[in-house]
Amino acid sequence: MNTNKKKAIPLFAIGGFALLIFIIVALAVNSEPRWVAKFDLNWISRIQTNISASKTSLFETLTTIGSAETAIILTVIVVVILFFMRKFVVGLWFGGTVLVCAVLLNTILKDVFQRPRPNFDRLIAETGFSFPSGHATGSTVFYGLAAMFLIFTVRQMWAKIVIGVVGLGWIFFIMYSRVYLGVHYPTDVLGGFLFGIASIFISLGVYFLVREPLHNLLVKWRIKDRSVIK
Repeated sequence: MNTNKKKAIPLFAIGGFALLIFIIVALAVNSEPRWVAKFDLNWISRIQTNISASKTSLFETLTTIGSAETAIILTVIVVVILFFMRKFVVGLWFGGTVLVCAVLLNTILKDVFQRPRPNFDRLIAETGFSFPSGHATGSTVFYGLAAMFLIFTVRQMWAKIVIGVVGLGWIFFIMYSRVYLGVHYPTDVLGGFLFGIASIFISLGVYFLVREPLHNLLVKWRIKDRSVIK
């Protein structure tokens, strides 16, 4: 077994496990047992305690940063930078993962489950279906991929830990903002987060399997690639 396959297997395992948990949550949301409603209402009451204008303004800003539109714009910027640095394989992988998983597949999943949004204590206007949360999926995929890219790039362990903690914290803040603003149930953002994690690790596993063939193809076309994930 070559090195790339050895690296891909544990990534597929982690991604597969996250996907399995997502499926369990999705089936529970779809069947609407009592514990799901109890779980959602309990956390909504906790998160929406002490609503204030300043907190609402802060979380409105966070929810804008975590939107699909923002993720697409930032993805285009990142891909352009990576291409400028001649890291074509990484750029294709990064852009493809965000667009396919965070935008296309998330939209399809929303249409499949068609869960209505919460109709109480809503602080901002929002349309479309609720599960899984597009903000949770998009922020998890984009900021998670960015964090993973940096983690694989830096060498110091402390830097890897800091990047991971900051990345997760930022994603959780965006997830929290969606529940606080009353436009998602907690299980919506949990589902989006799990689907995003599954997307990251499965995509990274695919990257390790295809990077050499893609790199060799670019070399054949006389295009120098300097992708750095090792």
